[in-house]
Amino acid sequence: MRHSILIADDDDSIRFVLEKALQKEGHHTFSARNGKETIALLRSEPVDVIFLDIFLGDANGLELIETLQEINRTASIIVITGHGTTQTAIEAAKRHAYDYVTKPFDIKEIQSLVARAGSAANQAKAVMTASESQPAHTSVAPTDGREMKSQIAGESPVMQMVYRIIGRAAISDETVLVMGESGTGKELVARAIHQNSRRADKALVVVDCSAVPANLIESALFGHVKGAYTGADTARQGKFEQAGGGTIFLDEVGELPPEVQMKMLRVLQEREIEPVGSNKSRKVDVRVVAATNRRLDLAIQDGDFREDLFYRLNVVPIYLPPLRERKEDIPDLVDLFITRFAEDYGLPKVAISSQAFKRLMGCNWPGNVRELENTLKHALVMCSGNVLLPEHFPELAGGTTSSMTTPATSLESRLYALLREWVDESIESGIVAGSLQAEIRTAVEKPLFVLVLERTGWNRSKAAEILGINRNTLHSKMEEYGIQN
Repeated sequence: MRHSILIADDDDSIRFVLEKALQKEGHHTFSARNGKETIALLRSEPVDVIFLDIFLGDANGLELIETLQEINRTASIIVITGHGTTQTAIEAAKRHAYDYVTKPFDIKEIQSLVARAGSAANQAKAVMTASESQPAHTSVAPTDGREMKSQIAGESPVMQMVYRIIGRAAISDETVLVMGESGTGKELVARAIHQNSRRADKALVVVDCSAVPANLIESALFGHVKGAYTGADTARQGKFEQAGGGTIFLDEVGELPPEVQMKMLRVLQEREIEPVGSNKSRKVDVRVVAATNRRLDLAIQDGDFREDLFYRLNVVPIYLPPLRERKEDIPDLVDLFITRFAEDYGLPKVAISSQAFKRLMGCNWPGNVRELENTLKHALVMCSGNVLLPEHFPELAGGTTSSMTTPATSLESRLYALLREWVDESIESGIVAGSLQAEIRTAVEKPLFVLVLERTGWNRSKAAEILGINRNTLHSKMEEYGIQN
């Protein structure tokens, strides 16, 4: 089907290429070089599809979307830019752009996209009612008037889809379920949704459901009244109330005990909680984002997870693919982590050699983005020059890393063999019941902390960053284990 298309771009060559390609398909095209011409043409010509560059000389394309939507309620807007970022993609989706593409683009993909966008415009015209004076959409501007610094990186097609869903989810209060393997960045997605929502000026409360003991998780989430149980000397506000007006992120929601799943269902249905020991419900105004690395469909089959709760959580699903399925994003991620390291420690940004980069690209990264980040942090700590070299990634050499080897030679397998021997000896020698985990934790943690402290020159802030704990926790552990410089 032929469509009327407006191409708004300050680049003459881009306009020329798009015009010729689309005219060849039988479409009628109009061109605009800046924001003023774009608005003028849209007021005078019936348009089905708009290609909108972000940088138009006299206007920002993203900021122009709302005006264009007021003029033409049915046109499908395709944001196009040569300077794409994660936040740009999210902002385009928040403003209800039909799609978002980056330069350079494939002409065949553009032609296919126009066919879909034009069809969407025709459907919008067909269902348009008499409310012509009403604007089509209400846009959501960045919460502080500036582009927020995203911690998510990658321009692969699968991640572009993730950004679109984040942007569209951010403008509502519907429950989001983020699914993906450990280390893929599920919490970063939750933070991006919160930061781009109307709740951005309120709290984002993070709860790791797998880290809270089963007998305490209900109180942690919903609070308790004084005297609810032995030791409850005062009333305590739960995480849902702490997140009032904001967002609560329930990480590893698949680990919730059955009895708490039932209460969680009521919270999502009624938007109210009942603290432990109370018979009165309290209303809560909170947006719920949940995450899991489990196959909840299998957990439902096994009777470990409520099917009705799954449907309540899975209103807006987001799937984060493992890093091995989007290796084209590794360059962006490497640049992000190197830049962040330099900013955090006030150091010059280092480069990475092609040989070292080749090693990174050759890994399968079973620990996903988190493993890549930690590998780079270790290399950056060890780097004494201004270039990361293969020697700074010894764990990636000779097939010794868990990312490049078979499970039989992986770190996890070696630890398993060591611990199996330890467990067998402990049980045979009659170890005191309940002390095995504490004994192993001490044996592992103490040398780990010493090694990291030594590698960082006993810089506690840097060591805590590498370990993934805060400085106070590290200080407490050093005292507990008698670690001294």
